[in-house]
Amino acid sequence: MTKVNSCPQCGSKKIKWHVPQTSTWKCENCGYQGSVVIEDGNLEKQIKEARKMEKLSKKLLRRR
Repeated sequence: MTKVNSCPQCGSKKIKWHVPQTSTWKCENCGYQGSVVIEDGNLEKQIKEARKMEKLSKKLLRRR
């Protein structure tokens, strides 16, 4: 499995090294700035699945 840097806030892979001297990263998707990134190739997929399940459960609860 390849390690990929992901945003800890939204799970996006669109995260760039913003200030190398201070190890600050910036997410192009949500605007997160910080020194913490997640090195996991499956994080974005897991976050999207969790959001999809959350939306589905809310939709099902509304129908009751």
